[in-house]
Amino acid sequence: MSTQDHADLTGGGQPQREDAPARLAQLALTPDDVRATAEALAHLNWGEGLTRIQIRRRYRSLPQAIFLRLPDSKRYSSVAEVLHDVGIAASRAEGEFLGPNPDIPEAESLAEGGPPAWGPSPLYTIGGTQDSGSAEDMTGLVEGD
Repeated sequence: MSTQDHADLTGGGQPQREDAPARLAQLALTPDDVRATAEALAHLNWGEGLTRIQIRRRYRSLPQAIFLRLPDSKRYSSVAEVLHDVGIAASRAEGEFLGPNPDIPEAESLAEGGPPAWGPSPLYTIGGTQDSGSAEDMTGLVEGD
């Protein structure tokens, strides 16, 4: 087997590099794509809910960018739910899901003696410190501090 034949069989040939921009273009999502998808999804019968696979089966033109931004096992019962999850996909992809604009009560947690658990990590913040919320952090060594 020639080197070129091996490259073609294993996907190591030049054509894959040429396809990379086309593949990336499939992931781009424009407002027009979202509007067109919303209009098409409005005509679906949501019944007991649809997964992204079921949505794609019923709407074959579902853009790849929208399909990939939806979780695999969740059942959707409306267009609004689908578009909401598409909008927060980047936040969800980072691991712990807190939503696009999380309302995290760090100050309240510390005031009640709880852990901070939120905010920038002092490990990655130059000169950063972290108040653990313990009594040792709240009072000085000498009474009155």
